[in-house]
Amino acid sequence: MGIFDSLERGLGSLRPLSDAELEDEREALRQRYVSSGDVNKASKLYDELRYYDEEMTRRANGAYARDNPNPPEPRHREHGWYLPSDD
Repeated sequence: MGIFDSLERGLGSLRPLSDAELEDEREALRQRYVSSGDVNKASKLYDELRYYDEEMTRRANGAYARDNPNPPEPRHREHGWYLPSDD
């Protein structure tokens, strides 16, 4: 971990963490959220859980984009794809 990674982590960024570290920290946070009895604390932990989820989603979308560089073309119905389908 370089100096920039430690600075990012100190500022609250989750990017320098590996996928396994991110999952472990999220699970520990989830357990603290589930066991919290205070509503205000639970609300703050929930917001932090969403922050972890957004980072995990960003990584998953990036991995999908790398694995599938040419997405398939959108398919349309043969006759009148622009028409409503309430036959």
